[in-house]
Amino acid sequence: MKQKDFSNIAVIRDDRLGDTILTLPIMKKLKEDFPKSSLTMIISKISRDLLQIIDIVDDFIVSNNSIETINKINSKNFDLILNFSPIKGKPYKFFLKAKWKVNIIYCSRYKKKTNNHKFKLFFFNFFFNSNYLNYRDNFKNLFHQTIYMNRILELEGISLSDKPKSLNLDLKNDLKYDCLIHLSNKWINSEYFVKDLISLIKNISRKSNRISFSTDMTINDNMKDVIENIKLNKKYNLNLKPDFKSWISLIDQSKLIITPECGCAHVCGLLNKKAIIIYDKNNKADYIKKEYRPYLAKKIIQINSDIGKRLNRKILSYI
Repeated sequence: MKQKDFSNIAVIRDDRLGDTILTLPIMKKLKEDFPKSSLTMIISKISRDLLQIIDIVDDFIVSNNSIETINKINSKNFDLILNFSPIKGKPYKFFLKAKWKVNIIYCSRYKKKTNNHKFKLFFFNFFFNSNYLNYRDNFKNLFHQTIYMNRILELEGISLSDKPKSLNLDLKNDLKYDCLIHLSNKWINSEYFVKDLISLIKNISRKSNRISFSTDMTINDNMKDVIENIKLNKKYNLNLKPDFKSWISLIDQSKLIITPECGCAHVCGLLNKKAIIIYDKNNKADYIKKEYRPYLAKKIIQINSDIGKRLNRKILSYI
């Protein structure tokens, strides 16, 4: 099959930070395959700061799912648009113009194939030249996100080279902390409580006093209780709601990062950091780990959530 030629390419990844990071190897591959082409990434606001420090794409557009977004994208006169994000809740994608448009339809990992999928495919064919149903309910046939996007490029004849290479970002920070614990609200669930997280922190502090903490931008009451306990120890470095630049530097300054499943995991992979990632076992954890694991990150340890003492023992065994 002969490779198709495009001079102005847009890739839409306007969902979460981790999804954007999983797409960056694809962007790098497209840039290598089409060195003379202009490459634009259409992203959500959460990924803007990351794209500003990674020199892969020629331009990016922050989507706000509006007529303004439509006009901004259509004014660029793309000859190829690749939509790699779900359309649900973002209907602006139906009104984009390009010589060729490719779309992925994400089927639920919790529901089996139905006739509804065939209807979706029929409907979407009015708006895109090619549509691909990404079935995710069969673990054996489940693709990693980056591999699946690359498979679409191959099926479309857009890119015929080898699989995407891993992408690493070197911020050149010196190590400052033995451990960073990212305080996402996802820590606390029906099996793991505030007291369990506080106990874990105390056990880690027995191994080292060089411990740092960061938080999500949204902090619930459970995390506020944990934070108040952390404040009692003046040796801890607590970073409440850090901006992206400060947060990614803090991760880079840490030898080990411990976090629930979130965008933080993919930042750790991007920075080639050792990290322990905890996945919610009640949410098809094995499926999520396979589909969304940090791409080709060798230092990432993935474990399922558990009741307090058992989860803490698992975490401590890797430190």
